[in-house]
Amino acid sequence: MGDARLLCGAAQVGQSWLTTVGTTVVASLHAIWLVFRERPDVVLCNGPGTCVPIAGAVVLLNTLAIGRSKTRIVYIESVARVESLSLSGKILYPIADAFYVQWEKLLHRYPRALYVGRIFE
Repeated sequence: MGDARLLCGAAQVGQSWLTTVGTTVVASLHAIWLVFRERPDVVLCNGPGTCVPIAGAVVLLNTLAIGRSKTRIVYIESVARVESLSLSGKILYPIADAFYVQWEKLLHRYPRALYVGRIFE
């Protein structure tokens, strides 16, 4: 089986908040279906809001899947986030198994975060 899967987007740039609710519900249902079908060992998230429904689906799978190994969530915050986390980062910080930031100064605000430098120099 391949290593990557395509997920429906939770929202588009410039989309109104009103219609975002519907697209987020669709993305969440697709994420639940995909995670339960694939049962991945690791889900790697890198910042956009699309990763929140998939991470939620992983939490659901981990809660319901008794007797199987836990799917891990690894989150990499955007290099653009220098002073604070993105909304996705703030949501996923408490539940990610590994949480990487690309700026060392974020470590004092988020002590569970890991810093190994920037991905691209």
